[in-house]
Amino acid sequence: MKSRVVRQLPGTLYSALVMELFERLAYYGMVLVLGIYLVQHIGIRPDLYGTVYGIFSGALYLLPLFAGALADRFGYKPALVLAFATLTGGYALLGSSKSFPVICVALGLIAVGGSIIKPTISGTVTRTTEEGTTRPVGFGLYYMVVNAGGLIGPVLAAQVRNRTEFRYVFWVSAGACALMFLQALLAYREPVAQEERRSGKSAGRVLADVVLVLGNWRFVLLLVIFSGFWGMMNVLFGFMPLFVDSFSNLPAVEAAIDRLVPLTRWVGRWLNPEVFISLDALLIVLLQAVVSYFTRSWRTLTAMLVGTIVCTIAWIMPALSSAAGMVAFGIFVWSFGEMVCSARFFEYCGTIAPRDKVAVYLGYSFFSIFLGNLYSGPWAGFLYQRHITDRVAAGLAPQFMPFFGGVMVLGVASAVGLVLYALFVAPPRTQGAQTA
Repeated sequence: MKSRVVRQLPGTLYSALVMELFERLAYYGMVLVLGIYLVQHIGIRPDLYGTVYGIFSGALYLLPLFAGALADRFGYKPALVLAFATLTGGYALLGSSKSFPVICVALGLIAVGGSIIKPTISGTVTRTTEEGTTRPVGFGLYYMVVNAGGLIGPVLAAQVRNRTEFRYVFWVSAGACALMFLQALLAYREPVAQEERRSGKSAGRVLADVVLVLGNWRFVLLLVIFSGFWGMMNVLFGFMPLFVDSFSNLPAVEAAIDRLVPLTRWVGRWLNPEVFISLDALLIVLLQAVVSYFTRSWRTLTAMLVGTIVCTIAWIMPALSSAAGMVAFGIFVWSFGEMVCSARFFEYCGTIAPRDKVAVYLGYSFFSIFLGNLYSGPWAGFLYQRHITDRVAAGLAPQFMPFFGGVMVLGVASAVGLVLYALFVAPPRTQGAQTA
């Protein structure tokens, strides 16, 4: 039955899924090595890198709110053509210059291009499938290619920078997006009718939605509280590769694995920090369905709280030791917490919304990720500079506990906030919200 449904899906959907796969592998191949490149190869201070990274990763989740409305208004095909042209230019610029202002411009282009991709591809899935029949399969394929890109990108980046120059990682990302520019131009078919585009959201309606959402103080408070969880996740991608590259014993681990499975003989050196951190994505691909099944009867706020606590505890492991085994254990614990709570956050945003505004509220739930990314980057950069980089430069031992303890503060704040929210703020009809 499912295979028949897959065959019934239109070519435009598969075209969009291919574009999503290449865009994700380009992004994850870049973002997991960005800190290593900027701090160790370009010489940017970690605190400055943290600020730039926070603004960049925050923009990726703020701009889609407006980019999605523009795509509905002017068409998905021109939006995708513009997005991949912008991404290609951004990645190529990032790999072509060591000038800090130019790097900032490159990251700005990547943020703009990526922000157009997010709502346009998911919108294509919605418009090319039917609710209750092909839509679940369409979104299942969508999430599959997102995670596949998250796994392939870091592995590809590791092979490229191990065999060539570091900057070629970004050029490979540019090449992937250039191919998808041609795909968008030649193979993608517009799913939005001309008449529907004329009636799409105007800038005024987008601003009206902002006012509507900000007027719901319970919803806004939830976004602020849970931003601490997203902030911790932002640190995982932004600073853990740099930490692992500087202090973990990955070559020894690679050699130990090689004694059991001779991967090095086949592919050369492979266990780079970006591959190591992508253990999180691998575990989610393998275990998300299982974890969701066993936690399906938990109250939504309970799942969010438990997941946040587990993710906060995960930082204790790298704080105690930079050994790769301890860091991997921490990532393992983190992934379980993430699987428990991240999807349930969006579920809860749907339950707290007025019934006729669920789609609007779900769109603006990404404000929480924007907030978490925006402040966690500078915060982590300050901590890393003070407790690790400055101490190493002064000939002192780095202090891992204050750095990771500072990251845990974000999780503790979210956990405490969720408890208080459940006790005093949550609407009665959502306190016992459960998954179906």
